[in-house]
Amino acid sequence: MVRKLALTCVLIAVALFLPVPAGAEAERQQTAIPAYWGPDTPDGMTIFHRLAQNRPTNGIVVLNGSRSMPELPFHPAWASAIGRLAGTGTKTLVYVDTGYHGIDFGHGSHRTRSGGTSIPEWSAQIRQDIDDWYATYGGHGISGIFLDQTILLCGADDAYVKLYAEIRDHIRAKHADAYVVINPGAPADQCYEDVADTMVSFEGDFTAYMTHTSPDWQRNHPNPRKFWHLVHNVPTEADMKTVIARSKINNAGFVYTTELRMDPYPWAGLASYWDAQLVAASGIADVTPPQRPATPTATTRANPAGARVRLAWPTPADDVAVSGYEIFANGTKIADSYDNAYQATGLPLATRFEFTVRARDAAGNLSEPSAPLVITTPSGGPPMSEASACLSPEHAEYRVSFGAVFGHHRVFVDSDNNPATGWHLPPGLPSGVDLLIENAFLYRYTGPGWAWERVPDVNPLVAEFGGSFTWRVPVAGQARQTLVFSGFTAEDPPDEYSQPITVDQVPVC
Repeated sequence: MVRKLALTCVLIAVALFLPVPAGAEAERQQTAIPAYWGPDTPDGMTIFHRLAQNRPTNGIVVLNGSRSMPELPFHPAWASAIGRLAGTGTKTLVYVDTGYHGIDFGHGSHRTRSGGTSIPEWSAQIRQDIDDWYATYGGHGISGIFLDQTILLCGADDAYVKLYAEIRDHIRAKHADAYVVINPGAPADQCYEDVADTMVSFEGDFTAYMTHTSPDWQRNHPNPRKFWHLVHNVPTEADMKTVIARSKINNAGFVYTTELRMDPYPWAGLASYWDAQLVAASGIADVTPPQRPATPTATTRANPAGARVRLAWPTPADDVAVSGYEIFANGTKIADSYDNAYQATGLPLATRFEFTVRARDAAGNLSEPSAPLVITTPSGGPPMSEASACLSPEHAEYRVSFGAVFGHHRVFVDSDNNPATGWHLPPGLPSGVDLLIENAFLYRYTGPGWAWERVPDVNPLVAEFGGSFTWRVPVAGQARQTLVFSGFTAEDPPDEYSQPITVDQVPVC
């Protein structure tokens, strides 16, 4: 189980940005990625983690569902990717197909998932998809909606553009700050100018782009970020730079190119020349290294065979984009990483290490090394020990010692002795968990799925020292509780669980 509470998930990563002159960043061209691959594989998630480093030049990432619809039911990988990107300030959009509202423009009518082709049927599906994305992942940091297969003609009496204005209004009635992108894939009529923040006004291959000229109203528009150009089958880095230069002339504030072709789909991965594209889009002769990374933090795990240490650090600022990191242990380089995190494995137990990190930007400039993190690996004892609980008529008290360093320390509690009402832990552990302590907060299960509501005015953490935790929560005459302690680090599954503890009420704790 790799799940996080909505209140904390958008805090996965923190990005710091260099100050720039007023208006300078807004005028700079940015890259924008239609990420039509899933975060549910290690390679897919790695790319999302990489993109989260690439601020400020990378501005938009669009996440599609695995079936080009909202990813339902809740999937922790999509939530994690959305949260990671949103935490860096990237506009993190989700995909909604509009199917040209089923209108036949000579290429056949697109059908809704239920088989309909009428405008009302398409409108209903579009609204439902928007609502489902927000209901399921909105708390994780969705920035807005990417509307695909949109009409580019105004229509008689602006009939077509009004359809998309209604969608925009539906989105912003509930999410006032939502960023809206439409994708006609070609220059739309100017009637669409105020329908969306950005429109994809070119989507095609390298050859077609070399003869493409934006219409006057787009080429002379005062806001280049109204327009996004997507160009595939761009074979080489030199060709990419030619496309980027032409996109600036065409007044595209967002751009993305890839060498991938339309066989089967060009947006299924990141371009091989991605770092060079970041530099080209920024328009900066990048000779400035990134800021020095902050001292890493660490979580640790161990078993009798060896220890592992997971390092993490905030993304440092850069004028173009941080692209990766070099990790050192005791002064020796041990790894490169695209992510602002790294896990060292197979380390000797109970051994002192000194870790440092250097950041590399998209042009290859290296920062100064971080201040060192000095850590001693665990001795290989159990991940949790000395677990106990006490239940009185007024309060419950829980104690445990963690033998490894986790990002989240939890107590799952079945307080009503009803396995049918609450969250189900993995097989062999209790069902019907209705209370959760995570670090210093108490939550009550609301369901369905991983849905919890913080209990206000309760501060359950009483003491924390050297990995030992004591929590206390008020109760109201419960005769029995069943509980499980857990250690959890989002990027380092699986969770660790204690054996269940059943505790009966006693007069005094």
